[in-house]
Amino acid sequence: MRKLLIALLALTATNAFAADIDVVRRQFIDYYTAAGAPADAPRMRDALGALESVTRDNTAPGFLLDDGTWSDIDYKQTPAGGWGPWDHTRRLSLMAKAYQTPGQPYYKNARLLTQINAALAQTKSFYGATIVPTGNWWFWTIGIPLDLGTTLVLMRDEMDRQTYDDLVLAIQVRILNSPTSRGIIGPTPTAENLVWSCWTHLCLGLLKDDATMLTAVRNAMAGVTLPSTGEGVKSDMSFHQHGAQLYTGGYGGSFAYDVAKYSLITRNTAYAMPQTSLDAFSDYVADGIAWSLYGNYFDVSVIGREVARPTTTGFNGIAALVQMAAFESRRASEIRAAAAKMLQTWQHIFPSELAPLAVRAEQTTATWPAGHRHYYASDYTVHRRPGWFASVKMFSTRTKSGENTNDENILGSRQSDGRFYLSLNGTEYFGRDVWPSMDWTRLPGITVEQKADTASDLYGYGTRAFAGGTGDGRNGVSAMELAPLGSSLTAKKSWFFFDDAIVFLTNSITSPSTNRVETIINQVPASTIYRNGNWAVLENVGYWSSSPMQTVSETRTGTWASLGGSSDETPHTSAITTLFIDHGVNPVQATAEYMIVPNVTIESMRTWVASSPLQIVANNAAVSAVRNRRDNTLGITFWSAGSVEGVQSDAPAVVYLTSSTLSAADPTSAATGSFHITIPGVYTTNDVPYTTSARSTTLTLPRAGGRTTTVTLKAKMGKRRAV
Repeated sequence: MRKLLIALLALTATNAFAADIDVVRRQFIDYYTAAGAPADAPRMRDALGALESVTRDNTAPGFLLDDGTWSDIDYKQTPAGGWGPWDHTRRLSLMAKAYQTPGQPYYKNARLLTQINAALAQTKSFYGATIVPTGNWWFWTIGIPLDLGTTLVLMRDEMDRQTYDDLVLAIQVRILNSPTSRGIIGPTPTAENLVWSCWTHLCLGLLKDDATMLTAVRNAMAGVTLPSTGEGVKSDMSFHQHGAQLYTGGYGGSFAYDVAKYSLITRNTAYAMPQTSLDAFSDYVADGIAWSLYGNYFDVSVIGREVARPTTTGFNGIAALVQMAAFESRRASEIRAAAAKMLQTWQHIFPSELAPLAVRAEQTTATWPAGHRHYYASDYTVHRRPGWFASVKMFSTRTKSGENTNDENILGSRQSDGRFYLSLNGTEYFGRDVWPSMDWTRLPGITVEQKADTASDLYGYGTRAFAGGTGDGRNGVSAMELAPLGSSLTAKKSWFFFDDAIVFLTNSITSPSTNRVETIINQVPASTIYRNGNWAVLENVGYWSSSPMQTVSETRTGTWASLGGSSDETPHTSAITTLFIDHGVNPVQATAEYMIVPNVTIESMRTWVASSPLQIVANNAAVSAVRNRRDNTLGITFWSAGSVEGVQSDAPAVVYLTSSTLSAADPTSAATGSFHITIPGVYTTNDVPYTTSARSTTLTLPRAGGRTTTVTLKAKMGKRRAV
């Protein structure tokens, strides 16, 4: 009887999984064909119009030939950074979508069906099962199967059966049976490459009605969405790809888009991700994706080599947001608010599958995240306020400075040297062809040795362990020991983030070479600057410097091709103003001290300077510190064990101290052990071990791999705080 019961349960489970294959397939097709979408909504009308237009272009006489080839594609090309035949399958997927999507003229169009079948048959000429893969592995095991698999699922019941079987086999022999294993060529997939592999195997599983394969896909997706010690989502909700390299807005944006899509297509089936994975993924979308988006774009510091692409936008980010906004999750309200906020400025036309989701998402109250976050796994800090976005990108022995894969980003070697990014409206640098005309030797925020190869394609891990940050969720401190790759320069750089301003302190600037050294305050696409002694206003941003502040306004011209990866030689010209501090040649223990105040007018900056709300307390090789005179908060970087303003540390540390809390972290990111911070005054806390003396309290804080520990302090009766 027990054996019979087990057999019946197994049969029931098998039948349930088989039935769910049909549900997933239906939801897959409904997703791509915008089933039930409000066709009269403006975004949907635009999406359908765009689908019609691109289909008309792709099937134009003389462009798509009768034999199913396109006249502009070199089918004999070997895959490298690109591959012409990939355009064949990408165009096919759009044609299949048009054929199956109601509300536009190509829906169930007989001629289009003939063209699709001809192009599918022609696909075998460059991707048939017997063709030996050459060149770039990615196109064989990911790029082509992503688009071809989608097309085959959409056209399964309306295409030539022999062509269907041949192309399913062609995908099968390239990607093999397991989403977590390497394909016929290429590496074992990780992070977004693993999600892409899951997507190709999802399609293959649907094409073969293979419940075992779909179960493997679900299990792989469940794992890849959890924080990883390797590539992928990190415990701080940043994202790494190609090693310990920050890519939240590049591969990580695509990851978010694809995982959200998978979640929609498999919802309420046996192939849906478990709740723990959905919860972890919603954390990544809320704390990683939304926090690194502003306006219509990702922060330049999280897109890696994609800065060299003229087509780069925040599309993957908004795609993830509008899809996840359709889910109930523990972060749903934050995700929906960010989606609605980004939709307020998004002017691009959505693909038809996303347009109805955008229509629904924009009905929510709109707001961006606000506050302060340091991403300790990526040496990256974000500081957000209503009306502006700021970030700092560092690197250390734990993180890579960047990459130039496919010969992209060949001038970006200084992007992790304390690079500062500030945006008020989200479009200062993006969408205007500004990046080609920038001076890549003078990226904002960096201290730099000016020489012939300053802007190059030299990337790698840092040589110093000190890079970290802390904060209370509203404000904070970040710092790094700078030792740029390919340079003899060294310095100690720290940033202090407050409600209305950021203080930049650099000390120990030393370079044994005879090359000029500069600290770049900012480089802005603008030409008109107001100067008044030691302060200035440029494009509604105020600047104050204790050192002589140099300015250069010039017209600069460059091409996308000069950044690598693009063949676009079109000259692009911009008016550029650079503010910097000149340290001369061979500086020894030089310093730089300045403040940036976003969202000001000339008059409000004049008032701000006169009120002097922020006090530089120290800036030397032992400690850098800034006090906010308005609320007595204190930010400190201890470069080594030391003391300042009555606060002591027995190890390198970054500290942010308010009237009721202390936030601190180990900037060397040691995994184990502890350090001690002593503050004036006698307090109690339930958060960490502590001891007290007659006039001070010593807190024992975990090193915790660079994570911030925030301690709530309660003053003992009769004991007054000295800080």
